[in-house]
Amino acid sequence: MRGRSDSVSLFCLLHRLPGSFPTEASHVLAPGGVMCGATILGRAAPHNWFGRTLVDVYSRRGVFGNASDTKDDPERALRAAFAEVTVEQVGVVVLFSARKPSPARLRVGSAKCSEDGDGGM
Repeated sequence: MRGRSDSVSLFCLLHRLPGSFPTEASHVLAPGGVMCGATILGRAAPHNWFGRTLVDVYSRRGVFGNASDTKDDPERALRAAFAEVTVEQVGVVVLFSARKPSPARLRVGSAKCSEDGDGGM
């Protein structure tokens, strides 16, 4: 991606990705830009019987990668990558926004976001 964006939205996407919460979007934000989104939590969230069944079935089939996701996962990852973070759990969903990427994670002109070269979380 070339240039910088004023906003990056990640709605109803992250629970479909395997692994930890990604923060790579921080390197495409313009100064003052915001990353925001929502994700469905895993088994630890207060799902009803239908929601628990969907999390289990979708996780087994590889459709969801959120079986063990909790509110702490995106909050911890965002706080490591951004100076201003808001995370709120509403039922089984986490809503988040983040501003001001941390300078230690941001490499201008590079696809890598972290100093250790792992490309993010």
